[in-house]
Amino acid sequence: MRLDCKAFTLLEILAVVAVLAVLTALSFPAFEKIRPAAERVICINNLRNLRSAFSGYAVDGWPQVPEGVKLGSLSEQRWWLEKTKKELGLSKSAWQCPTIRRQFSGAPEKDRPLIHYLPTPFSKEPNRANKNPQMPWFIEIGDAHGQGNLMVRQNGTVEPSPK
Repeated sequence: MRLDCKAFTLLEILAVVAVLAVLTALSFPAFEKIRPAAERVICINNLRNLRSAFSGYAVDGWPQVPEGVKLGSLSEQRWWLEKTKKELGLSKSAWQCPTIRRQFSGAPEKDRPLIHYLPTPFSKEPNRANKNPQMPWFIEIGDAHGQGNLMVRQNGTVEPSPK
């Protein structure tokens, strides 16, 4: 009687699982080194996207935070989220740096910032945001990447703020 077995034995399957487990364990340190660089790239992309989305405002007149809303407060952050969702179609993730989101992941909800990039409060005067190319349009709320708060300028360049 001839046995043409086309299935794997339990021992072969266990050997493959063991090899995969070892390879996975060896790759974790590499992923931890890559994560900060990848998050920084996402953060830079978010800043550039915000700059692009706000370019029309720069010409027509920068949005003005309502009177009585304190700059930097949660009320201001909610206002920016609602305004830009309604007028520009921006989601909450467009306003958030993955590094800062991870840093606050264990904090209570009330202590987490809603947006991680604060807009410069330009005047409503048309083209005001374009008059000083050195003035950042948005600046990251913290030095999440270890080189200074990231900021985006009128021309789209993103760089850390001077320490």
